[in-house]
Amino acid sequence: MKHQILIQPKGLSFEADEDETILDAAAKAGIKMLKSCDNGICEICRATLKSGTVDTPYGLFDEHHPDVNPLLPCVSKARSNLIVEQKKVLAPGEIPLQHIAFQIKEVKSLTDDVYEINLLAPAGKLPEFHAGQYLELLIEEKENPFTIASAPGGRDVQLHLGVSQDNPSSLEILKYLQDNLTVRARLPRGSVFLKPDSYSSNLHDPIVFVVAGTGFAQAKAMIEDQFKHQHSAMYLYWINRDASGFYTNLPVQWHDENRIHYTRLTPETPDCEFFSAEPVEHLIAQQFPDLTSLKVVLCGGPNFVYSVLEGLESHGVETSQVMSDVFAYAPRPVKEA
Repeated sequence: MKHQILIQPKGLSFEADEDETILDAAAKAGIKMLKSCDNGICEICRATLKSGTVDTPYGLFDEHHPDVNPLLPCVSKARSNLIVEQKKVLAPGEIPLQHIAFQIKEVKSLTDDVYEINLLAPAGKLPEFHAGQYLELLIEEKENPFTIASAPGGRDVQLHLGVSQDNPSSLEILKYLQDNLTVRARLPRGSVFLKPDSYSSNLHDPIVFVVAGTGFAQAKAMIEDQFKHQHSAMYLYWINRDASGFYTNLPVQWHDENRIHYTRLTPETPDCEFFSAEPVEHLIAQQFPDLTSLKVVLCGGPNFVYSVLEGLESHGVETSQVMSDVFAYAPRPVKEA
């Protein structure tokens, strides 16, 4: 018989057979609990039973029994549906936070307004993250978020820094990176990434990246990561106020190699390949007569993201098909009646 187990406060749920421990059932579902032993001695996996009945080495207990807690998932088995509280648990695909002191390898000017920052993690301390996530540079007690522009798998981490006289903090960050040999960072942050279990089943479904400015960094990491899995249908729409905003020709190279479909969009369209002045949602609707299998990643500020989202929805794209970091920190504006 199978029982449903809910892990609070993260709201993670999975099924467990009566002959397997709660910890083993969680691991089978991709949920990571702390573990050091398999016999209930270290108690590192200790949790609290909020509801249900469990079979423990000391007997059959429900949530009202005075000896049920702390519950040890490594030696306890479900005898009913359970609600268990355990805070130190990782959801499928979740990576624990790391604090790393990176070497600043290079600060390279790409344009007058954009810099490429190349960092190197210490030997033996491989930075773990999913493509599309970001890190926080810890500079003078401030947490400065930057999307990681490189795919995971190595010691090198790349960032794209946009600077402006109207944004003094960007100039301060640039000066710090130019004047110092190392910088501390905390990673990974963010929930926008393509789930690893989707790689094998959805490699032919189209992924559309719509980016503005240095939002290209997030798309770059995700696209390069998908190259490893030979994804065959990726589309990049890069939007800027003028042609100077396209600070790298890397997408052109990908397009020429038939690895992605690429379009640049600006209000004033230069007479050049790859450019269009049409609204991006119109281009996407023309490109994809059937929008139901489309996955869209929006990379940019809140005004940009919600404007593009509204345009896509007018063509029938569902909100559930769209991913953006903006959704986590900037609620959608409520339209006036």
